[in-house]
Amino acid sequence: MAQRTRGRARAAARAAMAVCAAAALAGCVWEEGNRGESPPGPAGTEVTVVRGDDTYPLTVRVTGWEVAPHPQVPERGNAVHFTYDITKTDDLVEVRIELAACAVDSADVVLLCGPINVYNIDSPGVEKGDSSLGPNSAPDPDLSGTARVLLLPDQLLDDGRAHDPKDHDGYKPPGLPTPGDRLRTG
Repeated sequence: MAQRTRGRARAAARAAMAVCAAAALAGCVWEEGNRGESPPGPAGTEVTVVRGDDTYPLTVRVTGWEVAPHPQVPERGNAVHFTYDITKTDDLVEVRIELAACAVDSADVVLLCGPINVYNIDSPGVEKGDSSLGPNSAPDPDLSGTARVLLLPDQLLDDGRAHDPKDHDGYKPPGLPTPGDRLRTG
């Protein structure tokens, strides 16, 4: 029974990844619509992911970063490429967890933020990932002033049923910082 449930969870995770990949290929962008008004939790180079008062068995740690022209679109200017480790100590409640990474200057002022997605496929264990912040189609801030990459601990996805009072649990992801905001660090 447990093996069948685990198999179904893996199949659901693969389906979710396929949908996300298709959305990315279709040119969908990360939107901040319907975000809550509460501020995000304290940022750090290593965070344990939370959803309101619930703590996930998931830690994400930035392991390195560099500012350089993006290899796919060098004509658009610099991007911050960063690497990270994902440590899961148990299965995750959701199929997908999303949290924010932000390039900040020496005063922890946001230059640019973007999402990191973690999928509940293999657990527990350590996975490695990498991502880039920028360049966007619009002009990005000067990313050469990046002093570090910080992570925000908050799950950015709600349960998708915000307008269904009998099923919605009330969780609204926090408002996200925008360029020029100063992050609270832990």
